[in-house]
Amino acid sequence: MSKRKGEISKEKLLTSAEYLFAVHGYHGTTVSQIVSQAGLTQASFYLYFKSKADILDEIFLNFEKQLAHFVETGQQVSQESFSEVEKQLIQTYIGLFQLLGANKNVTKIVFNEGAQGEKLRRKIVNQIQANMNQNQSLGILKPEINTEVFAELLVASIERIVFRYGMDEDYSPEHLGHSLGGILFHGVLNKN
Repeated sequence: MSKRKGEISKEKLLTSAEYLFAVHGYHGTTVSQIVSQAGLTQASFYLYFKSKADILDEIFLNFEKQLAHFVETGQQVSQESFSEVEKQLIQTYIGLFQLLGANKNVTKIVFNEGAQGEKLRRKIVNQIQANMNQNQSLGILKPEINTEVFAELLVASIERIVFRYGMDEDYSPEHLGHSLGGILFHGVLNKN
């Protein structure tokens, strides 16, 4: 089944806005630039969006929906064996790196777009911390771990890894997921 013309036009506008916001920033982009990049008219823009802020809100909302699965994975960790927990979370990291890599422009916007990006980032950190607190109560995580600091560390690590390695395709999502998972599960100290 083919998409309706309106759905195609809206997708063109979203794709155009994602690209321009990533390259020039939200404040450095105009509605005129968005419609020109999309090959559409100003009138078509206002059929789907009330303002430039409205299109940014939709970009964030769509991305947040895609991220929800990965952020909530920690709730699904049960009292399985250590190796099963490790496999499950490494698969989550791989999927997350795939999502972020496939949405490079949106990833740049989310991590760089001021208050709205920080609000989403804070929401992700809070959910990860809640998951970790739950897993601490189940005995999966060490009780002495500060879950707030660890959640911040995890999000900051993923953010930096995406921009350093994932955005320029030096490493595959699988390599990045296994690397991060290995460090988190096994640490960096040689236990001789």
